Amino acid sequence: MQVDLFIPCFIDQLFPDTGFNMVKVLEKAGCTVHYNPEQTCCGQPAFNAGYWDKKIGRDTSELQSH
Repeated sequence: MQVDLFIPCFIDQLFPDTGFNMVKVLEKAGCTVHYNPEQTCCGQPAFNAGYWDKKIGRDTSELQSH
């Protein structure tokens, strides 16, 4: 099974071990894991901080088709 893993900047910056461990778990389960190293912020931290009216971060709607 192929898995395209989306690791948001929140995990990348604050809990990097979580991302690495997720890859390990998926690989042990027999998955081939793909991760885009050029992935940018999705805007979740700004949204959580109350910046709802501004477009901050990347539009991740394209990921829904995968």
